[in-house]
Amino acid sequence: MNKLIASLFILIILYGIFNAYFSGTKSARDHRQKTTAYHSHAKSHQASHFEEELSQIDTPEYAKQYIISVINHGSYDLGFVGGVMEGGYVSREDAPKIACYVLSLSGKKCSEPYPADAEMFFTSVCGGCHGNDGKGLGGNYPDLTREKLLGIEHREAFLREKVARSKKEQ
Repeated sequence: MNKLIASLFILIILYGIFNAYFSGTKSARDHRQKTTAYHSHAKSHQASHFEEELSQIDTPEYAKQYIISVINHGSYDLGFVGGVMEGGYVSREDAPKIACYVLSLSGKKCSEPYPADAEMFFTSVCGGCHGNDGKGLGGNYPDLTREKLLGIEHREAFLREKVARSKKEQ
């Protein structure tokens, strides 16, 4: 019985080593192929992905997509006294409605008008932190009436740094 247990133990160890070796090789090969494919894809562009994103960062559509992303996934890095914003307070179907309403707070317009219930969604779900006027309750939360939202400002600074660094490396 002891020999059987020892044999099974050795077999399990050998199987684990075999699996780790061949899984790692495949993973490294896949990574090289993906990296090579990405670099080939990137070379086909006139501008980098960072530059492309920067060219769109001041558009209402970019702001709308940013707001939808924050509504769905949350925001964790702005450092407001009120804390982080968890995502998922509303359904994914309602997020675009609220995003279009938020854009209207800063004078921007969506390509499609927001429905009448978007303001109600905003005040009932978002107004508790951002205030019904969207100004952020005295700086405790982000002011959504700004020309450029703070998170987009941070993203723009990050992108500009990446573009500048990549141009230095060329």
